[in-house]
Amino acid sequence: MEEKKLSEKPQENPEIEKIKVFLKDERFDDVVNMIALYLGDANDNNYLDRLEDVIETLMLLHGGRIVLRFLIERLIIDIPSLLENLSKRDSVLRYSFLLLLKSMCENECDIFLPYSEDLLNSDDPNVREADLQLIIFIAGGEMSIEDESLIKGIANKLNDEKDFVIKKAIQALIAIGKDKPALVTKIITNYVKEFPEDVDLKASVDIILKSIVSIEGIGVIVEEEDEKEKEKEGLEEAEAEIIDKEIELKKKEIEIKKKKLELEEKEKQLEEKIIHEKEKVLKLKEEMIDQEIEKPVKTEELPKKVKKIIKKEESDILDKELELKKKDLEIKKKKLELELREKEIEEMAIEKKEETLKIKEELIEKENELSRVELELQGKKIKEKELKLLENELERADQYFEEEEKKIDKEEDKNK
Repeated sequence: MEEKKLSEKPQENPEIEKIKVFLKDERFDDVVNMIALYLGDANDNNYLDRLEDVIETLMLLHGGRIVLRFLIERLIIDIPSLLENLSKRDSVLRYSFLLLLKSMCENECDIFLPYSEDLLNSDDPNVREADLQLIIFIAGGEMSIEDESLIKGIANKLNDEKDFVIKKAIQALIAIGKDKPALVTKIITNYVKEFPEDVDLKASVDIILKSIVSIEGIGVIVEEEDEKEKEKEGLEEAEAEIIDKEIELKKKEIEIKKKKLELEEKEKQLEEKIIHEKEKVLKLKEEMIDQEIEKPVKTEELPKKVKKIIKKEESDILDKELELKKKDLEIKKKKLELELREKEIEEMAIEKKEETLKIKEELIEKENELSRVELELQGKKIKEKELKLLENELERADQYFEEEEKKIDKEEDKNK
């Protein structure tokens, strides 16, 4: 069967007409079900033609993009299967079909990105090339590609066995790098280090770097990456120091608590001694009173002895009370000193945390500054991206059609 070209209008048929009517009435669920039946009735020979008719119709009508999203989300249109079927077509018709998905890739890339990384590892080189073309469309849209794993997967295709896949991988990395030059530069420079003797790989990387940044810019990005690494290491060291100091503070807090407990224990012991001494004095007084009652004859002698004993005991009690007061003052003084030390330690911890936060703020400011520079680079060169891509593909298309015309002319000459 002769393949239908993009420039031809889809053949009018009842199913397509009904889809248009339902879409105009915004009967999206009915449209989805109708397309599912229409594609389900297709065979291997006409499936892609029917799918092309559906997509082209949806892209021309209001609400068509919503329906197309539903079709992909419900796996009525399966992206991996679609690319595998497209691989059976020649490169020009395959690219023409992919162009139908361009606006979807640019504006609703979230329905394509989940498949991208797996499709890069397909056994079919045409599938790999088609996937890279979708990634180029995505990179030219509203959202930046920041997934390091996906970018590393694209970088791996710079060593692909097929030259046309390598060429498309270069275009994809340039497209992504226009918006994220620092990220792409870091990934591909690290990748090329793994193959120091691969001259072709080095040449591909040079093409990418020259397209996304100037020679001076490469040096700046590398230096900034090194600075970021150093700052990161500095932050990690500062955090480690803070953790060590926090551990030391905790140890000191434990020691302080231990000393407090020891002081409290000493206070209790002193209180017990005071109580014990008071009990002794009271007992002595009771004994003296008992002696006065039992021996009334010696009333003159006993009071003198009692007075001496009482005076001595009272003197001892006063001395001990003074000592206790002194010790209480010493204990209070030590408590105050310990509290003062605790506050000093807490202030030191707060100062260290403030220093760390300041370093983090400086790092964030530098990252923001780098982002502004990247945006300026993007603004200058983003318009060139799609033009170059279209020019390359149109050249290929022109060459193909020229060859086809030559073949047709030769056949006509033979028939004459």
